[in-house]
Amino acid sequence: MVECVEKNEPLGFYHAILEFVEIGVEATGNPVLGRIIAGIMPNMRRLQYLSIILRKSSFPDCTHYFKEIVEALNTRDPQRGVAALESYIESEKEFAIGVLKESGFAHCDDGTG
Repeated sequence: MVECVEKNEPLGFYHAILEFVEIGVEATGNPVLGRIIAGIMPNMRRLQYLSIILRKSSFPDCTHYFKEIVEALNTRDPQRGVAALESYIESEKEFAIGVLKESGFAHCDDGTG
């Protein structure tokens, strides 16, 4: 993942994130979680791809979340790992909402948006 950032390879970074998720889910040994994640992966893949492509040169900003998750795993600190994952998801959500607002797609004709 870091190598992809250093070489400015957004597509490689995208694949590294997906592999990170896949390995993490497998490591839990939880088949229910595996099925849930498998169900949302098609949407997650599309959204993650768009996020990375739209971020262009700022996609490296995301790596600290993954470093924090790995450190939490290495120190057996699940709360720290969950907090890093939640922060990453929140960051991605805020980015996506910002892009939608800027694009005009988030505008509602009913006067609410």
